[in-house]
Amino acid sequence: GCVSPASADVVIDVQPGAPSAPVAGAITQPSCGTATGSFTITSFESTSTYTFTPSATVDAASGVVTLAAGATYTFTETNALGCISAASLDVVIDAQPSTPSAPVAGAITQPTCSVTTGSFTIANFDPTSTYTFTPTGPTVDGTTGEVTLLAAGTTYTFTEENAAGCVSAASADVVIDAQPVTPSAPTAGAI
Repeated sequence: GCVSPASADVVIDVQPGAPSAPVAGAITQPSCGTATGSFTITSFESTSTYTFTPSATVDAASGVVTLAAGATYTFTETNALGCISAASLDVVIDAQPSTPSAPVAGAITQPTCSVTTGSFTIANFDPTSTYTFTPTGPTVDGTTGEVTLLAAGTTYTFTEENAAGCVSAASADVVIDAQPVTPSAPTAGAI
């Protein structure tokens, strides 16, 4: 019936809490020249581990996340105590906008004796795109794609910028001939 003295204190810590669901900061969507999206994790903890579905790359120092285009992601945070958060809201990464092919000039109408400029219609014309000429000067009909005011004796190239802001490679050269020379009025010889 002998009773020992009491043991040293046995301290039971408070149950560790799971971190809150992580939050994606402002998303940078893919662009014409960049095939990935990105964002920085809000309230990033460098001691935590972040798991993405589908997988993504996280910079362990900054919390910047790089994601493939055309996918929807969620992610969780596992803190230093091993507790796992609920999943984040969906992070939607758009498909990379496509760059248009180099534009093509249709059949060229060359200058004539009475018309000082050339013209053509853009093949596969897109009325939502903008066409830029080098050198400048030609005009493009926004409905038909007809290009006019092509100066005689000039070689042009042009590019297409689509609604997403992607710019094509330059077209092949569009050569506008010199205007044909109209002969002088004939003169009568001696009568």
